[in-house]
Amino acid sequence: MLIRKNISLDEKYLKKLQPLLDANDGNLSAAIRDTIELTDAALQKHETIEESIDVLSTLVAPPTRFDELIENGEHLIINRTALKWLLKNSRGCLVDEELVDELINPFSVQTMMELDAYLNNLSQEFGWGIEVSIFCVDTLDPDNATIVFSKGDSYLRDFFAEHVSLFIAKWKQLDIDGLYRRSKSVRIDFKKTTLLSGEVPPGIKKHFGHLDDIYREFSEKEAFWGGLVNAYKVTGYNMVAIPKNQFESIAAGNVPDGVDMFETVTSHPIADIPLSELLVLFKRFFSVSQIVNNIEIHLEPGNEFVKIQHDYRDEKTIMKLIQYFSNIFEANGHKFDATHSSSLIIFKRQASGSK
Repeated sequence: MLIRKNISLDEKYLKKLQPLLDANDGNLSAAIRDTIELTDAALQKHETIEESIDVLSTLVAPPTRFDELIENGEHLIINRTALKWLLKNSRGCLVDEELVDELINPFSVQTMMELDAYLNNLSQEFGWGIEVSIFCVDTLDPDNATIVFSKGDSYLRDFFAEHVSLFIAKWKQLDIDGLYRRSKSVRIDFKKTTLLSGEVPPGIKKHFGHLDDIYREFSEKEAFWGGLVNAYKVTGYNMVAIPKNQFESIAAGNVPDGVDMFETVTSHPIADIPLSELLVLFKRFFSVSQIVNNIEIHLEPGNEFVKIQHDYRDEKTIMKLIQYFSNIFEANGHKFDATHSSSLIIFKRQASGSK
């Protein structure tokens, strides 16, 4: 049924109808019908015309790259507490190169200053709240640089810093020279380095990948390491770990040869290992092997000595232990005088044993 009504419109409303009039070739009735349809659709979503007008008048921000990544499924939204747990429990394990390339596009930056702007935009876009400041003289091919990561969550800050460090190691051949953590910031000093293809610089491995080899070994031999950890745990770490050939020598009643162990670790003849380096390796290995309780080393040139605490009571065992350690020092070209008590052995380098 067609009902005709007379309506009156001010000029300002006719101007607002003009786009609909143009779309309907000047047909006012058709324009009014379209207006009614639009109003009906708006009231399906909102309670009043005023509310609809407010919503439609509000500026809508254009979608960001992050929005697009969420939409196409490349990124996911994760609870902040869950993310913090993941970052905390993966510290010390280096991220893969593919993840670094996913975060930082190497084709988007040419200079360190461009990287500065890129990283700050990235942090803002992802809502990390981390500010990045890069300082260097040569922005194209620097020999040294300093990067400060400030604000934001501490675990996320370290995670971001790790990605950036791995990126500039490959991009500009820079390694970490020093890392300084504060409550609200991380400062990293970088220096030029020479790397083989695919090699992780030692500074980055020290500060961000110190558990990387452990994670890898554990994942590859989970049953073995899980059983070993449990064995040490239930015995209160009262176990000794030695190479098989040394166990065989002990079982035969002999003093084992510990020289090959140092040569294997360093890939050098023991005579070529500096005494200071040998003593550090000595402390590291025998502290882990649990053969003795504690080792203290003193590295002052010409006054080197080693204090070893133990809990052996058999005098023959103590004398064999002294001979075992003395053989290692002598193979390195140094003689040490040994004194001992019921729980302590002290090795003091002889002055005539200097290299």
